[in-house]
Amino acid sequence: MPTSKYFDQCPPFPSGVHTVPLPKVSFEELQNGSEKESQLLFQACQEWGFFLLNLQPSSKGNELLKHAEQMFDLTNETYNLEQSVLDSYAYKPPHDLTGYKRKGQLKTDDGKMDCIELYSINQDDMLGNRSARKNADTIEAKRADVRQFIENSHSIIGMPPRTVQGVRWILMLADVIFSHLDKQLGLQPGTLSELSPLNEISETSVRLLRSQSQLSPQYDSISLGGHTDIGTITLLFNVVGGLQILPADRENELENWLYVKPEPGNVLVNIGDTLVEWTGGLLRSSLHRVITAPGEQALVARQSVAYLVRPRNNASMQRLKSGTIPPVEQGEEDETRSVIEWAAWRAKQVMLGQLKSQTRGGRSAVAA
Repeated sequence: MPTSKYFDQCPPFPSGVHTVPLPKVSFEELQNGSEKESQLLFQACQEWGFFLLNLQPSSKGNELLKHAEQMFDLTNETYNLEQSVLDSYAYKPPHDLTGYKRKGQLKTDDGKMDCIELYSINQDDMLGNRSARKNADTIEAKRADVRQFIENSHSIIGMPPRTVQGVRWILMLADVIFSHLDKQLGLQPGTLSELSPLNEISETSVRLLRSQSQLSPQYDSISLGGHTDIGTITLLFNVVGGLQILPADRENELENWLYVKPEPGNVLVNIGDTLVEWTGGLLRSSLHRVITAPGEQALVARQSVAYLVRPRNNASMQRLKSGTIPPVEQGEEDETRSVIEWAAWRAKQVMLGQLKSQTRGGRSAVAA
C-alpha cells in the first residue's frame, strides 16, 4: 500500500466485517534469506494464493512505497481528464488491452455490468522494449516515474545482482519473491526470474484502477466480478477496502466472500494461473472480486495500483521440473503452447463461457 498520505485521506476500515486471515510476510527478512519467512510465503501461496508483504522497515521497501504513492498521484491526475479524452485512449480487447477501459463493459457475477475504470500501461512501452505508443498526456509526462515504479517493483536491493545483456540488474521485489519460490519448489536459482525478465517482450502492465464513491454504503454491489489473474504474480497497492476472496472450500454465495483489509506499509501479492500451470497445481490462484467498500469507506472513490507480472511471450507453458513439483501423469498431456498462445486461448475460453473462473490449485486452508 502507499504511504500514510492516502490512508489519512479516507475513513478507517470498519471493524466487525469478515476478513481473510492472510499471512503477513516480512520483505526485509526475505531479503536477509530467512528460511522461516520463506516457508511462510510458500505456505500462503499454497493455502490462499495471497499474502501481505510488509515493506517496512526495509529502506528499499519504503522507497517502493513512495513510488507507489506517485502512481496514486498519477491515477488522480489521469482520472481528472475529460471523459472524451480518456475515451480517445480506449483499449481494444481482446487483442490489445493497453489503454483505458470505461466502467460498464464487463459482466459481473450477478449479471450486471462492472463499475470499475482502468488504464493499463504496457511495461515494454515504458522500458523501451518496443516502439513507444501514445498514452494520455498525464502518463506521457510521468514516463520516468512509471519506469522507476516498474523497475523497483520487479527487479529491491538485498539480493545478488544479475547481468542481463550487459546491464547489472539488482533483484527487486518480484525477483525476491521468485527467488524464494525457486527455493521452496526445488527449482534452480533464477528459474522464475529468467522466465519474466524486464528486457524481453511480455504482456506485463501497470494498471491504474478507480471505482466511484457511493451515495450510501452498499455491501452487495459488485464492481468487478470474480476472476483469477492469468500471469505469474500481481502486486496490488490499495487503501480503500472492497477486494474480496472466496475461500476454496465455500460456495460462491454472498456471505462466503471475505474482505481483504488494506494495511499501511504493505503490498498485497497474489499468485496467477501461469504459476499454477507451471507447478502442476502445487500453488493456488484464488477467485477474487471487488465490491463496494465496507462501511464509511463506500463514500469515497476506491483507487488502486496493480503491477501484473506476465512471463515473456515466447516462454513455454510446459510444466516445470523438480523433485517437489508433481510430474505429468501417464496419459496426461503436458502443455506445449507458448505463454502468449496459451493466454490467448484461455482468455477466449473465458469470454465464450466455456471456461469458468474459479480457484485453482493449492491446498486447503481453514478460514477464520
